[in-house]
Amino acid sequence: MHLLERAFHNKKEFYNLALEYFHNINSEEYQDIEFDNIVSKSISILIDHNFITTPCIEIKLELSKDEKKTGNYFLYVNENKEFIDEFLIV
Repeated sequence: MHLLERAFHNKKEFYNLALEYFHNINSEEYQDIEFDNIVSKSISILIDHNFITTPCIEIKLELSKDEKKTGNYFLYVNENKEFIDEFLIV
């Protein structure tokens, strides 16, 4: 199955994987972020990127408080759902 097909057919699994990784990061990294909701925002296929040098799947979660965006969490995995990188932006 191609990378795009895999992401499309397994999007719920990819979002759950991103949530799992987010909750497993060091809480000190996000202790100052006020959020009461995590929204599954997008799944993208990266082919050419400045920082991520291998084709992969980018899963984006949006953190919000009182319906206002407070940050984004990005998880990058390969087609076998193996960790490549992650970013938390506030």
